[in-house]
Amino acid sequence: MKHIEAIVKVQRASGFSLDLDIKIQHGDITALYGPSGSGKSSVLRMIAGLEPKMPGVKVKTDAETWADSHVFVPTHKRGIGFVFQQTQLFPHLNVLGNLQYALQRKHQQSDIELAQVKQWLGIDAIINKPIDELSGGELQRVSIARVLLNSPRALLMDEPLGALDQRARMRILPYIDHLHDRLDFPFLYVSHAIDEVTYLADQIYLLEDGRIHQSGTTFEIGNSLEMNAREGDAAAATIRCSMGSFDEQFNLTKLNFEGQSIYVTGDRRVVREPDQNILKLRIPARDVSLTLGRNANTSILNILQGTIDQIHQNSDGTSALVRIKVGEQFILSRITGKSLTNLQINTGSDVFIQIKSVGLLTEYDD
Repeated sequence: MKHIEAIVKVQRASGFSLDLDIKIQHGDITALYGPSGSGKSSVLRMIAGLEPKMPGVKVKTDAETWADSHVFVPTHKRGIGFVFQQTQLFPHLNVLGNLQYALQRKHQQSDIELAQVKQWLGIDAIINKPIDELSGGELQRVSIARVLLNSPRALLMDEPLGALDQRARMRILPYIDHLHDRLDFPFLYVSHAIDEVTYLADQIYLLEDGRIHQSGTTFEIGNSLEMNAREGDAAAATIRCSMGSFDEQFNLTKLNFEGQSIYVTGDRRVVREPDQNILKLRIPARDVSLTLGRNANTSILNILQGTIDQIHQNSDGTSALVRIKVGEQFILSRITGKSLTNLQINTGSDVFIQIKSVGLLTEYDD
């Protein structure tokens, strides 16, 4: 299966309407992102066939039609792997028993084997554990493993980490990202957590009130003010850097970013991009400050030069989200309204960007 396309034009009895057209390509993680009530999960359920047949819903792949005015293929015949927020595991079976059950009910023959899935999701050490002894993160990894062993032709995830705390979510995200490298089929991820979406997604559809507000790559949409303006401390930019050199004395790796340097702690060389030289970093807007001149006497290592691209002030003027262009990429900074007034910066102003922390997104615990 090379792609899934969904065209949805539905008016609910409640008055809420959906009007959108999305395409999920194989080889990418496509994300539906937006606030609660924007229609994300409804669209996902329609693609999976979990909603009854209704006028205005068309779902097709490159090989067949799943739903239109004349056709409705039931869920079990679509060959979809569906991961819910709440795990769908059998409590009377241990981890291995749940996985063996999935193998017995696989949709089709595939090359995915139990040994591979155990390694990909890091569950070998818990394979004989009872389900009621697993942590939330372990439960979700086992749930994903069971779905994969069903040999799906596409993978759909509906807020799969919504029941986990921040630490557990950040631990499991690399495993999901690692799967993306191994599985060449359409992959749709639904979430209202911006850090999950920018970590995982290649393509993003930003939904508001049942419609697509924006769509594009993570680097186009993930760094937009439209996506980040309401996120508070969660607002962040995602950037690409290339590997530079490693400083053994100070345990720092220098990365090349648009002709300037960014330093990260440690020798971090686990990368995802095909040329094996590109790293993806996430920089929280709250950890970026702006100055009009370069500070020489500072403990901050990462100081870049850029140009103000956009400014978004909140309604009461107490804070602002600023997008700064560096070469062909963007970094976000959240500053107070008073700082914005004191700096007297506008679109086109040259500034120096001081970055307090950098999060490397392209590595995982094997």
